Amino acid sequence: MQDILQILTIVLSGAAVTSVVLALYNWAVDNSALKKRFTQIVRQGGDPADISLSRTANTRKVAPVIDILSKLSIPEEGWQSSSVQIKFLQAGIRNKNAPQYYYAVKTLLTLVLSVALALFLYLSKSQLPFTHTMLFVLLTAAAGYYLPEILLYFITRKRVERMRNGLPDMIDLMVICTEAGMGIDAAITRISREMARTNPELAQEFYLTVLEMRAGASRLEALRNLALRSRLGDLEDLVSMLVQADKFGTGLADSLRVHSDVMRSRRTQRAEELAAKIPVKMTLPLGLFIFPALFIVLLGPAVIKMIQVFSNR
Repeated sequence: MQDILQILTIVLSGAAVTSVVLALYNWAVDNSALKKRFTQIVRQGGDPADISLSRTANTRKVAPVIDILSKLSIPEEGWQSSSVQIKFLQAGIRNKNAPQYYYAVKTLLTLVLSVALALFLYLSKSQLPFTHTMLFVLLTAAAGYYLPEILLYFITRKRVERMRNGLPDMIDLMVICTEAGMGIDAAITRISREMARTNPELAQEFYLTVLEMRAGASRLEALRNLALRSRLGDLEDLVSMLVQADKFGTGLADSLRVHSDVMRSRRTQRAEELAAKIPVKMTLPLGLFIFPALFIVLLGPAVIKMIQVFSNR
C-alpha cells in the first residue's frame, strides 16, 4: 500500500510541476509576443491589425487542461469589469489568456500542494493529531491559492516603480512638445513613440490613451483610464492637472514645467529616503555575520594564548 502511495505522490508531484511549468511558459511566450507587437506598433505607428500574434503548438495542446483547471477558480461572470481585471491591467498583463493561466495555476497549486502534504504526512507516519494535520493541509492549500496573487503584486510593484522613475523625463518631453506648438493629443502621441525604448511601460499606457481617443472616447475619460491602469499616484496628479488645464484653459506648458519640478523633487526625496534606511537595514547583517567574524579574528589569538598559558600552569 505504501509503495502505491509513494508512486501516486511522485506522479502527482511530477504532473503538478509539469503543468505549472507549461502554463507559465505558454503565458510568458504569449506575453512576450504581445509586448514585442505593442512596442513595434508604438515605434512605427502602424495599425495593430497589420501585425498578427503567432500562437505556438504547445499552447493549443495545453489549452484544454488550462481551461478545465481555470473553471474551478475563476469568478462568476462580470469579473472582467471587477478589481481582478484591473489588477491584470495594472500589472501590464493584457493577454486574453492570462486570466485562464492565472486561475489554472491557483487551482493546481491549491490541490496538489495540499494532497502532497497529506500523502507525505501519511507515509511518514506522523504522530500529529488529526486536527493539526487538517490544519496544516488547509494552510498549505491557502498558501498555494494566494501564492500567484503575491507574485502578481510584486510584478505590479516593480512595474509601478519603473514608471515612477521615468515619469519626470516624460513630463519634460511633454513640455518641449507643448512649447513647440503641439496640442495635448499630438504631444501624447509623440511621447509614446519617443519613450518606447527608454520606458516601454509608460509608452504603452500613453499609446493606449491615444487609441482610446481615436476610438471615440473623450479626453477626460481616456486620461482617467490612464490613471486607473497605471496605479501611480504621481501619474494621477498629472492627469488631474491636465484635466484642469483643459477645463479652465490655463497655460499647459507652465503647468507641466511646475509639475515636472515637483516630480523631480519627489524622486530626489525617495532616493534620500532609501539612503537613510541603509544604516537601519545594515544593523541585522552586521550583528549576525560581520561582528562575530570580526571578534573571532581579533580575539581568537588572544583567547588561544590565554588557554595555553592557563593549561601550562
